[in-house]
Order: sequence, then structure tokens, then C-alpha cells
Amino acid sequence: MIELYQLEQLVCIAEKKTISNAAQELLISQPALSRSMQRLEEDFNVQLFDHYKNKVVLNKNGELAVKRAKDILNRVEKMKKDVQDHDLSFKSVTIASCTPAPIWDIEPIMKSLYGELSFISLIQDKQELVKALKNKNANLIITPFEVNDSDIICTHYLDEEIYLSVPKNHPLHNKDMISFEDLENETMLLYSNIGFWAELHKRTMPKTKFLVQEDRQAFTEIVKSSSLPSFTSNLSIKREGEIKDKVTIPFSNDEARVSFYLSILKSDKNKYAKLINKIENYYDY
Repeated sequence: MIELYQLEQLVCIAEKKTISNAAQELLISQPALSRSMQRLEEDFNVQLFDHYKNKVVLNKNGELAVKRAKDILNRVEKMKKDVQDHDLSFKSVTIASCTPAPIWDIEPIMKSLYGELSFISLIQDKQELVKALKNKNANLIITPFEVNDSDIICTHYLDEEIYLSVPKNHPLHNKDMISFEDLENETMLLYSNIGFWAELHKRTMPKTKFLVQEDRQAFTEIVKSSSLPSFTSNLSIKREGEIKDKVTIPFSNDEARVSFYLSILKSDKNKYAKLINKIENYYDY
């Protein structure tokens, strides 16, 4: 019977050109590899190698066997990955979003409903989220747009609104509302890992100078002590509370308010029925 390790050996010989080089790569002796190939030829009942005085080379039969062996080994690897992914799907949930704040809310809900599972959070470009779901690289996605796809269930999840946060002695502190344009030529603090919000700020406020911080804890401490403006949102305030001695001012721009949608594959409808029901009927934002 043909063994997988023999096919791996055959492919290695083809790649390394000689049996001796393949034996070194496989960490076995050359005689042991030669005997293994002889047994493989017996199983095929054809010669795979042509034998010359000082060398052994794959013949046409051997070249075809190598091609088919690669196909089989690739299928075996895919089968292993599919089975491992299937097993993992019962033990963990991957949630992908284009910004972190919506994940802050979904994780506690998931843990209350599916406490036996572990959770993986990903921040991805918003244009890649649907692809990640359909390719099963994510189990749930959170998008700033409604997904219309026959394979996907999409439901409204929550809304996020960003505000300007300034010290109480800042020149803008007494404004009831502000626009992105009002911040032209201002210097602002900006946390980098906020996904599509960072792109929006830089696109809509090209003349604003941003001092970007990558560490969340450091950013929060700088905001508390700095006289510079920064951004916050209803979800950030819900999670972290109001910052002392700071004033939050809403933006007049429509782009400052985003509705987020939660999507799953229809094939996972039963698996995540409790979550969808919780969001649609019981969870009060």
C-alpha cells in the first residue's frame, strides 16, 4: 500500500534532484530512501526511476507520479486544515470590525451567551470585512454599512457618534456644535488604532495637524493632561466615562455619526440565533 510519507519522499527527490540530496533533507540514510522508493515502484508496478552508472533520475512515469503526489499531498493538507477549522469553529468566535468600539459592546454579550467559547477580535479595512466573512476568516463582522448579500444575515447593531473633546478653558469650549472645517489649522491628539475613523479624520480634515499616538493607555493619559483637542465618542464615554475638566462638543457633519451592522452567514443562523435575538429584541443601547 502506498504511504503518504513515500509520496513526500518522492516529491523531495524531484525538488532536490538527487536521492542523496533528498536523504540529507529528510534526515534519513540514502540506502533507506532508496529502499522506500523501490517499495513505491513495486506498489505502482512500474519503474519510476532510470538507473545509470553514477546516478538515478526520475523517468516519465516518475514525473507523472510526482505531479499526482503533489496533488494528493495538497488535498491532504487542505483536508487537515478544514477539519481543524471545523473543530475550532466550535471552540472560538472571530469578530472582525473596521473600528474597535463596536467590539467593546459585542464581546460581553457574546460571553454572556456563549461563555464556553474563546473570542478573537480583528480590526480590518471596511472593504475587506464581507470577504472575510464569506471566506470564513471571521464568524461575525461589524460594518459601517448595511450588507446586502443573499448568503448573509445583516442586522442593525448600534450607532456611534464622535465628539470633540476640549479642556474647559479652550477657545472652542462654549460652542454648542462644531464642524470638521472649524478645526482647520488646529493641532489635535489622535489615537491611531481606530480603524476607518482615523482615515475619515485625515480625509475630512486635511489642514488639521494630528499628533498620533499608538499606545491607548499613553494616549488617554496625554489627553487628560493636555490642552490640545481630541476626539471621543458615545461608545468611548460609555466604556471609559467622561474625562474630568473636559467638554464634549457634537459635530454638525453627517460623517460624524455612523450606524453599525452585525452580519453572519445564513448557514450560521442557528448557531448565533441567541445573539441576533438579543440584539434585535432585548439589548438596550
